[in-house]
Amino acid sequence: MHKRGSILAITFLSVLIVVVACGRASEDDINKALGIVPTATLTDEQIAQATEAANAAASAIAEGGTPDTGVAAMPVGDVRLGQQQFQFQCMACHQPSGAGQGPALTVPDSPVGDMTDQELFDLVRTGEGHTGQQPISTVRISDTQLAAIIAYIRDQIANPT
Repeated sequence: MHKRGSILAITFLSVLIVVVACGRASEDDINKALGIVPTATLTDEQIAQATEAANAAASAIAEGGTPDTGVAAMPVGDVRLGQQQFQFQCMACHQPSGAGQGPALTVPDSPVGDMTDQELFDLVRTGEGHTGQQPISTVRISDTQLAAIIAYIRDQIANPT
């Protein structure tokens, strides 16, 4: 009987130690242990602005247009992201061999070689001069993705492989 009491007391103390130790970990300690990176929470005002912008974009798309993003300057592109986006969004028509429906864009004699980044950006957004293609909305390709595609095209023209 005495042995059972000792085992029960040791078990109770062990459980108590674990419970107390777990209760002392801070949120930061728990996040670090689990590999969680907390994200910022949007304010009510930020949520309202984003909702308003999304509704305006949806209305523009529903009317057959391209939504106005309000972006004054074109964002700087990331070549690595641009390569992925180009392969996903553009490669079907703009194959490097020129065998697609559109011209090859990633070769030294690319037809976009003489265009500025802003002209190329506008060509995709408005659809003017983009043969057989409607304007590409920011829902399909964001401004950041489009800037990355342009950066990739520029990199390929400058550094042919």
